[in-house]
Amino acid sequence: MTTRRLGAWLRDAEHQMNLEMNEFARPFGLTGMQLSVIDYLNHQGDAVTYQVDVEREFHVQRSTASLLIKRMVERDLVTRVVAASDSRKRQLQLTAKGQQLVPVVTQHLSQQDAKMVAALSQEEAAAFRTALQTIARWEFSTEQEDEHGNRKD
Repeated sequence: MTTRRLGAWLRDAEHQMNLEMNEFARPFGLTGMQLSVIDYLNHQGDAVTYQVDVEREFHVQRSTASLLIKRMVERDLVTRVVAASDSRKRQLQLTAKGQQLVPVVTQHLSQQDAKMVAALSQEEAAAFRTALQTIARWEFSTEQEDEHGNRKD
């Protein structure tokens, strides 16, 4: 009998999280990805956030991010304006309607996080978080980082 690969477990966990997020978003007439973008923009606070930041955060192509944000603009969840500093960039901000969803999204994501570690001890949960953070950084090899560990673009 072969041992199941870790990547398969991660893929299944991500798939389950996406299913749950989409199911949660459906009554709002939104997708799980749209709710994730609302959460992301909220966590950016007052920082200027561009469409390219969404592309990088969610590992999606420009066309995917553009369509996602276009639909969010149509639903009056975000504004997308040409950046004053660079006409090639689109600056994003949550609208009042988008801000109204922040507490709902935050609560759901907190519950989802709690569900993931519910059967773990505090030490195991901390180790799980550390392992996920380590894995998430794998995509950036040392060749893609400067001497301070910052990503080179």
